[in-house]
Amino acid sequence: MERRRQAALLALPAALALLVFFLIPMGYIFFRTVGNDGVADFAAFFRDPFYLDILWTTLRVSLISTGLSLVLGYPAAYYMARTRSRVRKWMMIVILFPFLVSAVVRSYGWMVILGANGLLNQALMALGVIARPLKLLNTEGAVVIGMIHLLIPYMILSLVGVLQSIDPNVEYAAYSLGATPAQTFRKVVFPLSLPGVLSGCVLVFTMSMTSYVTPKLLGGSKFRMMATMVVQEINVNFDWSAASAVSYILLGVILAVQVVIVLLTSGYMKRMGGGKNG
Repeated sequence: MERRRQAALLALPAALALLVFFLIPMGYIFFRTVGNDGVADFAAFFRDPFYLDILWTTLRVSLISTGLSLVLGYPAAYYMARTRSRVRKWMMIVILFPFLVSAVVRSYGWMVILGANGLLNQALMALGVIARPLKLLNTEGAVVIGMIHLLIPYMILSLVGVLQSIDPNVEYAAYSLGATPAQTFRKVVFPLSLPGVLSGCVLVFTMSMTSYVTPKLLGGSKFRMMATMVVQEINVNFDWSAASAVSYILLGVILAVQVVIVLLTSGYMKRMGGGKNG
C-alpha cells in the first residue's frame, strides 16, 4: 500500500499537468464545437469522399513509415544491444544527433537531395542510370522517406532497451538445441522483444499521423494529410469548427488503432508474462 501511495505521489505532477494543459482544453474545444454545430462537421467529414481519401492517405503513409522504420531500425537496435565495441557509442551519437536538428531543417535537406536538380538526380544522371530527372519531390514516396528519417530514432531507442534486457544465454540455449539463427530470431528473440516493438510502432505511428512539417514541405501543396488539413481549415477557410472536427477525428483514429493493437496482443503479452522479459 505504501509503495502504491508513493508511486501515485510521483505521478501526481505529470497527471495534473496533463489534466490542466491537455484534457481540459481538449474537452472545452470539443464541447464548444458540438455546441455550435452539433455533429454536422463530423458527419460532413465522413460523407465527403475528399476528406475520406485524405484520411486513408494519412493512414497509408503512417503505416508504411512505421513498417519500414521497424524493418530498418530493428537490425541496428539488435547490434547496439549485443555489441561491446566502441561502435555502439558512435551509433548512439548518430541516432541522437538528429534530435538536435529541427524537422524543418531536415525536411529542407531532403528537398535539396530529392529535387529535380537535386543531388540524387544529378548523381543518377552522371552515372548514366537515367536520361532525365525523376520526379521524386512532392510525392508520397518523398514524404515516407522524410518520415522515416525523422522517426526511426524513436523506433531504435524503443527497441534497444528491450533487446538489452533479453539474456544472451537464452539465444545460446536455442543454438545448443539445434535452432538456426533464423529460428532463434523468430521463436526466441522477436517474441521477447515484442513489448519494444509495440511501443516503438505506436510511437512512430502516432507521430506520423500527426506530422505537419514533413508532408507540407516534401509532399507539396497538392499532397494532403490530416494535420495539413487542420491548418488549411484554419488559415485558408477560416472554419474553426471544421478544423476541430478533423482534429478530433484524427485523435479518434489514433486511439482506435492503439486499442486494436492492445486487444490483439493482450493475450500474447499475458503468455509472455505481462510483457516483462524474463
